[in-house]
Amino acid sequence: MKNSKRYLATFLVTASAIFAVTGCDKKESKTDSKSLTALAGAVSGGGLTWSVPAAWATGAEKPMRLATYIINPAGGDTDSAECAVFYFGPEHGGGVDENLQRWAGQFEQPNGGNSMDKAEIETEKRDDLKITTIDLTGTYLVSGAMMQVTGKKDNYRLLGAIVEGPQGLVFFKMTGPQKTMESAEAGFETLLKSIKPGLT
Repeated sequence: MKNSKRYLATFLVTASAIFAVTGCDKKESKTDSKSLTALAGAVSGGGLTWSVPAAWATGAEKPMRLATYIINPAGGDTDSAECAVFYFGPEHGGGVDENLQRWAGQFEQPNGGNSMDKAEIETEKRDDLKITTIDLTGTYLVSGAMMQVTGKKDNYRLLGAIVEGPQGLVFFKMTGPQKTMESAEAGFETLLKSIKPGLT
């Protein structure tokens, strides 16, 4: 009976992490104050600190997220872009390659090709932190409950980063229409350059 309870608990934690990292949020909940700390011009969580571009707005708190940032539409786009920051703990949320595959799987290509083949993926070290980035365009598959596709967004782009921090992986995932994403790209890069090991 104890083994069954332990297995069920492990399954629920893993399922919750996978559901959240895909961006499938149906309700809001309170973020643990120990996971997210407001600093002077910066934010920290998951063993990292980072600075947020002044033009970005802080979105509503959502389950399994350290933070959500909203970027206003640009270049005639009607949709905003969103940058979500996820942290699931030292041993949860899956590995780097697994999440890159999952993110790429949320995009379709016009010719039906594999989005991983089109994705631009790079890995570098900054301040002793290994950061893997992904840049991908295509038709974005909007997910709802139970990770089911509820809609499609043409001409969308993903800018993502997976940071291997001192307390585990921290995920920065920004999606939105291409013109708005082009406008926000410099801000995303500035955020990545500001990431450092820090308070939790």
